[in-house]
Amino acid sequence: MAWSVGEKKGETRRTAGSKLAELRPSTDGSSPETAEQEKLKSESAKERDLASGMEMLELDFLLGVIEKTKGDDKNDVTMRKLSFNELLRREQQKQIGSDALTVYAIDEDNLYGKDIQCEAMKELTKRTAHKS
Repeated sequence: MAWSVGEKKGETRRTAGSKLAELRPSTDGSSPETAEQEKLKSESAKERDLASGMEMLELDFLLGVIEKTKGDDKNDVTMRKLSFNELLRREQQKQIGSDALTVYAIDEDNLYGKDIQCEAMKELTKRTAHKS
């Protein structure tokens, strides 16, 4: 979408289908919002993370990234961390295979950090408790 020279911050523009799209929402607090509106926004933000773009990724793709634990390339590790954290945010860590969770829980090379290690251990613990 090309922006015309005359458009300014906070202006809205009509798009196809008579929908309004705000070009750049103002964040200076000039629009008065009630506490209830802020609460609703924060609750919806927890449900869907539209700002980072991870919401668009399908579960199968994320699982594919997470479960391929071979290699310690910086970019691969970063993608695994982001994908793992996204599944945690979606509360779908139960979908991750036990073999992959074991790799994250042990974290021999200290690639993933304590948060991911802890969450992997929690999920493995839940699975072990259900089997006995």
